[in-house]
Amino acid sequence: FGLFFAAGLFFGQVSNSNAHELIHRPAALHWLGVPVYTSLLFGHHASVHNKVHHLWAASAKDPNSARMGEGFYRFALRAWPGSFSAGLKAEHNRSLNPYFINIGGAGLTLALAALLAGPAGLGALIGLAGYAQIQLLLSDYVQHYGLQRAVGPDGSLEPMRPAHSWNSPHFFTSFLMLNAPRHSDHHANATRPYPALRLPTKGEAPMLPYSLPVMAAIALIPPLWRRVMRRELAKWHKAR
Repeated sequence: FGLFFAAGLFFGQVSNSNAHELIHRPAALHWLGVPVYTSLLFGHHASVHNKVHHLWAASAKDPNSARMGEGFYRFALRAWPGSFSAGLKAEHNRSLNPYFINIGGAGLTLALAALLAGPAGLGALIGLAGYAQIQLLLSDYVQHYGLQRAVGPDGSLEPMRPAHSWNSPHFFTSFLMLNAPRHSDHHANATRPYPALRLPTKGEAPMLPYSLPVMAAIALIPPLWRRVMRRELAKWHKAR
């Protein structure tokens, strides 16, 4: 059990951070990140993150942006199928749809697990992938929770700004996660290498009260999460 949870934590935090960095790089490196997500049975994330999330984050058009008051479990049940279908729609005009690779790779991973260790190996892989996927969804949930871009009279969204992402100034966890908690700068400069990502200035963007992993753990307890974030959102709106 210790190995299971340690491995799942590594896949969800470290593997995800590295794969996320790779899918934002040019094609040769991008395709090194895709198998990481595919091995976690989450290959569609490589499509939906770039082609949906970065366009529509902090709006109703993004299935991976959490609404104010929405608990994590309700969010996860909406975000997983919503992101799968949104990514598929975004890739529909590709001559070789990446979903063939994603689904085929997931099937191959499952087959290898069953071949190597039988039903127990298959069950372990599904459990590890599910555990890692929850952590990926927790990152999305925390980093845009309750933040909404304004909609103009013509129905168009205002440009994505630093104020539409939660950030974390905590050095150690940012170092472990390749500066993923410097989320506003990542959205403004998606191709910027992680060592160059900057924290927004004070008052420019909302800051999480604790590190991203701690906030993800709090999100697993929806009443506690809502109490903490109601306070933080009120502070942010008052400071603007």
